[in-house]
Amino acid sequence: MRAPLIFLILIILAVLALVGYNSGWFGGATAPGAGPATATNGTPSPPGVTTDPAAEPDEPVGDGGVEQLPDEAKAEPDADPVKTPDVPAAATFGHLPAGDLIPKSGSGYLDRTVWSPKLCFPFADDAFANSQVYGAGGGMGPKDHPGQCDPMNYTLPWRDNFCESRGYASPLCAVGKGHQGQDIRPATCKKDKHWVVAAEDGIITDVGTYTVTLTGEAAPHRVYRYLHMRMNQLAVKEGASVKAGDNLGKASNDFGGTPTTIHMHFEIRSGVAGTSTDGKPVVLHTFLPPYQSLVAAYDRKRAGQACH
Repeated sequence: MRAPLIFLILIILAVLALVGYNSGWFGGATAPGAGPATATNGTPSPPGVTTDPAAEPDEPVGDGGVEQLPDEAKAEPDADPVKTPDVPAAATFGHLPAGDLIPKSGSGYLDRTVWSPKLCFPFADDAFANSQVYGAGGGMGPKDHPGQCDPMNYTLPWRDNFCESRGYASPLCAVGKGHQGQDIRPATCKKDKHWVVAAEDGIITDVGTYTVTLTGEAAPHRVYRYLHMRMNQLAVKEGASVKAGDNLGKASNDFGGTPTTIHMHFEIRSGVAGTSTDGKPVVLHTFLPPYQSLVAAYDRKRAGQACH
């Protein structure tokens, strides 16, 4: 009698062991819904890291200057409903002071330095400098003006938006981070129509997913970065030499895998160490306020002065 009883006990223990293994009691197979997410190659994903390739933009870190989060992007217009007003002569060109941002959009930086004294205005046509995110159609724009083609985006005066609230490092901003450049809308709310041009003679030193970088040929070798052109129709390639005023590409809304509104984000980075007008140290490649340089360049353009 003892042998059959022992045999029965062994069978029961074997069944319990098999059930326990399949249920994960002893570190075996994981039950459905338990344990860490697993990537497509079978490797567990670190906590908080998604394995969905469409969940994040494909732009490499450091190529940023991001305007708005992908989930705030607005639909593209099918046509240009804006009747752009005539732009006044240079003597009456309307622009608000440097550092005067849209209320509640961040702390502006009042710097009167014209960091690029001979800057060629980066649009071949007229243009409107204002906020993309806090303007009509932007992710933080006025609810009663929901469309990016709203006339308020295509009227004077210009408005600075350097240091507008962002999470990106910008040392000259009051909190050490903010918008790293200036948003500029083309003459009309129509993508792939208006040429963006070289700010000065130089070399195209980088072409990213939605950025083009131009490094000045002459000292102090300022670095200019342009975002959101139509990237598959550029007039230049990485390594190309350009002259001030040469066509680079057309203003659009390219933003990696997610479109933004139709505009061009323009940056100037320092080519040499120095000091701002309020005594802040400026190290190599610091993001510089472009607004005053753009205003002066636009005045020259309206007065008929050529870049070459």
